[in-house]
Amino acid sequence: MADKVGQEFDGVVSSVTSFGMFVELENTVEGLIRLANMRDDYYIYNQETYTIMGERTHKTFKIGDTVRIKVDNVNVDFREIDFALVSKLEESHIEEDLKED
Repeated sequence: MADKVGQEFDGVVSSVTSFGMFVELENTVEGLIRLANMRDDYYIYNQETYTIMGERTHKTFKIGDTVRIKVDNVNVDFREIDFALVSKLEESHIEEDLKED
């Protein structure tokens, strides 16, 4: 994935934690979007529902949500991949993409 830094992909939120959310890409690569790097709002983790919600925008992310990410950083030594959130994909947008295939 080191050669993919800067590229955008669609993925699915596979886990939500107090420090961020893990996103799995179609090729089964998983990376982390850190809450500290989500600068459009202050996000609060809800342990009971495994969701994060923006304090101001009320934008919510949960397991199973489809998002567009950008590969931000790859650390081969530690086997870590950092993603940056580009956007949350809406249900209708996803369905349109499937119809085009």
